[in-house]
Amino acid sequence: MKKKFLVLLVATLLISVLSACGSSSSSSSNSNEGTDEQQKVEKVVFSMVSFNRIPDDYSAVTKAINDITIPKIGVEIDLQIFSPADYSQKVNLALQSGEKLDIFTTLGQFANYASKNQLLALEDLLDKHGKDLIAKLEEDFGPGLLDSTTINGHIYGIPVNKGMSLPTNFVYSEVLLNSLGYKKEDITSINDLTPIFADVKERYPDITPFGPINVNPSDTNLLHYLKGQYQIDFLTDTNGIGVVVGDSGKVVNLYETDEFKEAAGVIREWFTAGYLQKDAATTAVPFSEMIGSGRGFSMLGGYSGKEAAKALSAQVGTPMEMQRIAPYYFDTNAVNLVSWLVNSTTDVPEGAVKFLNLLYTDEQVINTILYGIEDVDYVRVGERHIKFPEGKDANTVSYTAMLSTGMVGSESLQYQLEGVDLADLQLKLDENKTTPRSPYLGFVFDQSDVKVQVSSVTNVVNQYLPGFMTGSLDLETALPAFIKALNEAGAEKIIESKQEQLDKWISEQKK
Repeated sequence: MKKKFLVLLVATLLISVLSACGSSSSSSSNSNEGTDEQQKVEKVVFSMVSFNRIPDDYSAVTKAINDITIPKIGVEIDLQIFSPADYSQKVNLALQSGEKLDIFTTLGQFANYASKNQLLALEDLLDKHGKDLIAKLEEDFGPGLLDSTTINGHIYGIPVNKGMSLPTNFVYSEVLLNSLGYKKEDITSINDLTPIFADVKERYPDITPFGPINVNPSDTNLLHYLKGQYQIDFLTDTNGIGVVVGDSGKVVNLYETDEFKEAAGVIREWFTAGYLQKDAATTAVPFSEMIGSGRGFSMLGGYSGKEAAKALSAQVGTPMEMQRIAPYYFDTNAVNLVSWLVNSTTDVPEGAVKFLNLLYTDEQVINTILYGIEDVDYVRVGERHIKFPEGKDANTVSYTAMLSTGMVGSESLQYQLEGVDLADLQLKLDENKTTPRSPYLGFVFDQSDVKVQVSSVTNVVNQYLPGFMTGSLDLETALPAFIKALNEAGAEKIIESKQEQLDKWISEQKK
């Protein structure tokens, strides 16, 4: 059992978010609503993340979106796109300075934004302008999805409607694995990876066997993916301070467990053996680029479905493959990790929710945001499939946000790259409904009483965790210092507050 626990503990260390329109009939109510209000056009600032190269000028795509939204709902979108490394900082700066920002996404910070009163309650607006959206969520996921973005009876966010079950996958260069004489079927757990890394290092000394998808603290700090066979609920924060294992109901600090020390020890062994870059914790070069340039071999990632490797191959320019090595487990974070939010200070609340309704139900809007302009940035090769124009790829078209499919709207309405099996979409919908769920799914931790401690603890986690998650810190000396710093920052008070709220939540569910 300890080995099973170790599998997901290590796998969580290096995961990034990557996963992934309505027809005219699905948006008919929106069209009618827009017709009534065409004389009044509201301008909505919509800020999103792109995992692709962001062009200097994407005004043509913004215009294409507005050519849809203005006639349908009387909303003009000011599209703002930032990289994952910059996004949270840009959003927080706008929220603090009062700069106009109407719609933004969580990137794991839902409870933090809620505790600062930065989110608009949406239930009344959704009842008026978001009925199509809610119907689509229930169709693809089932009832109760919005419980994970509800605090004290108020809905503060809309989870992205995608394949939310993200089993841990080993993602690798197909050519390199084949050259070593291995097949994907030889990889069934994280325990199979060490000898493969050793072979890569021996046969190809100039190639780094393994690396994280991203390495800045906000990305290596994705411990909410620590699920699967371990069934750990992070109770809606991403720091790992206050988790529950299984159905014990007892809130503990993850970093004080033997399991964390053992899992981090495996990464440490990989690091000291030379399987990771020496600057893995600090380098600004994404490891996917290392793989694409022939300097890297593999990484771990949480992906829904089984076809994500095709999108990765198109992105990095080399054949990529992936193999599931551990299952997934739904807790509240799994649902609200990527949710769309409306700024509590917005001056266009109705326009914002009208646009969100289209974002989840309108085929044209979703796919323009993701793929750009047809016959310029992509070409259709069937009703649901696309490819890049002749001689172009993801790095040379004028615009694409294809790697943000898991960040926008409803995945079941998104176009797919040529060669992707559409049955994979149905698999994702099925796994949304069949993946094991935490008994605490729907519990949202209210950080209001400990937000000072949460801020302090977050700073400590960001300081230490990248080093543990890339193996560059020595556990014997650094881990005690880490735990001491966490407790001094207020970790015990956070755990106490979580336990009190969880106990109350559990008692209310029994009524």
